[in-house]
Order: sequence, then C-alpha cells, then structure tokens
Amino acid sequence: MRKIRFILCLILPSLFLSVSAQPRFNVRGGLSLTNNDISRITAESVQKEENYSGFFIGPALTMGDGLLGLDVALLYQQTKMKGFDELGQEKTYKQEFLELPLSLRVNIGFQKLCVIGQFGPQWNVNLGDVKTFMENGDEIKSDKFITTGNIGAGVRLFDRLEAMLNFNVPWKVIADNTDDFKKMGDMIGDYKTVQFVVSWRF
Repeated sequence: MRKIRFILCLILPSLFLSVSAQPRFNVRGGLSLTNNDISRITAESVQKEENYSGFFIGPALTMGDGLLGLDVALLYQQTKMKGFDELGQEKTYKQEFLELPLSLRVNIGFQKLCVIGQFGPQWNVNLGDVKTFMENGDEIKSDKFITTGNIGAGVRLFDRLEAMLNFNVPWKVIADNTDDFKKMGDMIGDYKTVQFVVSWRF
C-alpha cells in the first residue's frame, strides 16, 4: 500500500501539468547492456544479470515537454539464456514479456537539445512459461507477473530523437543462496538490467 501511495505522489503532479500538453507518439526500442550465456545452470548463475541478453520494442506516448512530463509505453521484450532440458541436453531458452513502464519525466533544455531524467514503476507480464533445469535436475519456472522500477537519463535532439541509458531493478528480494533460492522459486527474469533505449517522436 505504501508503494502505491508513493507512486501516486510521484505521478499525479505530472498528470495535472501534462493534461493540456500535446501527446507525442513514439516508436521505442533498445538492447540490454550485456550479452553472455550461462554454460552451467546454478542458483548463483541464474541471478547474474550478465548471463542474459535481450531486446525490446514497441509504441510509447509522452505528455509534457516542460519541466515535468509523463511517459508511458507498451513494449515487447525478449531475453535468452542457455541452460539444460530435462534430458541434460544444452538448450537455449527464450523468455517473452509484455512491459508497461510508467515514468515521471524531468526535462531541462530547449527544443534542439534537452536533457531528460525519468523514474517510475514498470509492470511485466510473462507471455510464456519457461521451465529451466539446473545442473542437479531441479526445475525453476519464471514468474507470470513481475513488478520492477525504472530510473534513467538521456538526451533529446531536435525534438525528435531520444537516446537514454535506463536501469531496471526488481521490487522484491532476490535470494543469495541455494536454500533461499529454492524456497522463493520463480526467479528467472527477475533480475537487474541496464538498457540502451532509443525513441523516435512523431
């Protein structure tokens, strides 16, 4: 409940300031910062962000080009990792998510060059059921719904092109040992990641 109140306190002022602003449609896409594979699935390896690679793309809407603004997007994200199937054979697993980030924006600058900062919550819906088998034969399954938080900064050029560096973190504790990991379960996809984000505004 406290998290919901905190989010509303952050977002509502921007809603009032942006209500008279012209909404701007965006096409947005990007890549994860790292690109490595997991050669052996363990509780520790699954929790390391550098063991994943992925991309995302989709439409976005921004409101308010003044000091405060609001940004919302609907993005398709795909991530991959290497693991083992139930027969012990190496296999590449793919996860697909539908993401809804909602961010409060701070814009400082002019039409031709503007510095942007943003932060807010993100809701992620897993579009598939990925089952992965660790080296000891245990099975772990990804969450269906994951809530994360975004914080990022970047620039906007000539009122059209935006380039940002975004940091996405989960809102729940990730276990740091095998026993806790098994008790919590459903950990794949619940990891910190750094993303390069590019948007084109119409």
